[in-house]
Amino acid sequence: MLNGFLRDKQLNKDIPIPLYYQLKELLLEYITSNEEKTPLPTESQLCDHFQVSRSTVRQALGELTSDGFLVRHKGKGTMILPRKIDQDFLVVLESFNDEMYEKGLTPHTQVLTLVLTSASPSVAKALAIEKGDPVVQLVRLRSANGVPMVLVSSFLPASYHGLTGMVDEDLENHSLYKLMENKYQVSISSSRRVIEIRMAGDFEATHLQVPAHSPLQYIETVSTTTDDIPIEYSKASYRGDLSRFVIEIRKKKI
Repeated sequence: MLNGFLRDKQLNKDIPIPLYYQLKELLLEYITSNEEKTPLPTESQLCDHFQVSRSTVRQALGELTSDGFLVRHKGKGTMILPRKIDQDFLVVLESFNDEMYEKGLTPHTQVLTLVLTSASPSVAKALAIEKGDPVVQLVRLRSANGVPMVLVSSFLPASYHGLTGMVDEDLENHSLYKLMENKYQVSISSSRRVIEIRMAGDFEATHLQVPAHSPLQYIETVSTTTDDIPIEYSKASYRGDLSRFVIEIRKKKI
């Protein structure tokens, strides 16, 4: 017999919504109300309680596993995975470190590349500069509690406010945004972000510790100063199994 939340639930066989999908939604409620590593009822228990076939149960569990809510171990059953971390990256201009600290996590940054280079056509277009103009290229791997979360490449127009000096800064222990504002007098006031799903290539897979071709949340950002000057172009790849993004929408004032 099932206990807790699932014990009092039943599937509705008189509506056109597939049984596996109804079961999946009930299990998702159970998952979100329990701690990680909590075991799920067995396939047999679910079959007996909900009076459905094993294939129906397996389809529901399979989709929840693919969505990153469960992990299945031979001999140990099905367990709830840790919650994905809510990222306010899309609505708040805040450093990764500050956001992780606010969520009670310990951030860590590894600088993979910090060089002065020439702007490619796409970088030049994003920063409204000429192709070949000098830019600071910064590639960082950001982690939380020792787990890699995001791989981000940033480009800054080197000639603006002496940002060339960024190549000598300690960006593993200091915030890029805080250095720009406090040392280089460059204040970011707004950002435009585009989000899409991409598959991890070898470089992303190696550093984010995921299998090649795993889905990543890919975000391109162009940040501007109070004078509407593009000052940072970044390309960030977030692990899809660890992050979800919060978006706030407000009705436009008339």
